[in-house]
Amino acid sequence: MQQPSPLLTWKASVDENLCVGCGKCTEVCGTGAIRIIDKKAVVDFDRCICCAICMKTCPRGAITMIPYSFPILKREEDFDEIIAQLKGIGAQLEEMERSIEEL
Repeated sequence: MQQPSPLLTWKASVDENLCVGCGKCTEVCGTGAIRIIDKKAVVDFDRCICCAICMKTCPRGAITMIPYSFPILKREEDFDEIIAQLKGIGAQLEEMERSIEEL
């Protein structure tokens, strides 16, 4: 099977040298992708939708949009693995429910 090419998208990135941790970006981020940690803004790429509102709001220009790539799932192999993991989680939940019922 041919290796899939990565899917390219854009994400917010914080320049720690410019960020002063004012929190204005966290106030405008509608997805909650930005948090202040150790007095610096940190972006959760899984939540960032690249709306650029944070970049426009940052008074120091510490936020830019950068290209970010992640692999596209290989249909058969990856989905089979995900399904197996979900079945395992389902079995664990059933076992937990049985344990609760026994209490």
